[in-house]
Amino acid sequence: MTWRGSPNSIAALLKHQVRLQDQRKCKRCRDVAVRGQDHCTRHLGRWSPLSGGAGRVESRKLSALERAGLLPFDLISLPLWRNLNGLPTGIRAPLRLALVQVWDKRTTAPLRWAQVQRQAIDVGARPGKRHNTAYWYENV
Repeated sequence: MTWRGSPNSIAALLKHQVRLQDQRKCKRCRDVAVRGQDHCTRHLGRWSPLSGGAGRVESRKLSALERAGLLPFDLISLPLWRNLNGLPTGIRAPLRLALVQVWDKRTTAPLRWAQVQRQAIDVGARPGKRHNTAYWYENV
């Protein structure tokens, strides 16, 4: 089979390409529309799951602390930290950030440490149950 006859060749792709002026246009702004739709990505009204979801800010702060090497190994190795792994970000990240913030004060403010630790244990001890983030924020 020759190079031009290959279905994955550049020549085959060029033969079947759609020129920009012939593509479907958005009905609002005349940009290129999404395949099978009448509008572009901006006017479809789709949202990004990574935009401002619950717990995203806390998750980013935890990632920055991890990159800087500031997460205490003793805290990360605790079972209550690991039990939060299967939870959604909206529940897991705020609890982990609260644990990190209270970790240094666990000897000077033991009641606050016990309170945050109890929240993490209670939430993490419910395996297999789908958590409703809005319910958790209202009741904690």
